[in-house]
Amino acid sequence: MCEFTVYLDGHEDGDIVAEKVIKATVKDGRTVLIDNAGKTYRVDNAVITKVDTIMAELILKTAE
Repeated sequence: MCEFTVYLDGHEDGDIVAEKVIKATVKDGRTVLIDNAGKTYRVDNAVITKVDTIMAELILKTAE
C-alpha cells in the first residue's frame, strides 16, 4: 500500500499537512485526507496538483 506525505503550496518540510495518507477525496470545496490510523485532515479551498507514487508525495495548492 502506498502512503503519501502531503504538502501544501510547496515541497518544504514546513509545508507538510499530513503523513502516511492512504486516501484523498475532494468534497464541497475541501480536500479530505485520511491517514493509515484513520485520522482525518480537512484542507479548505485546496486542490490536488500532483500525485507522485514513486516519491510517495501528494501536493495540494490552495485556491487564490
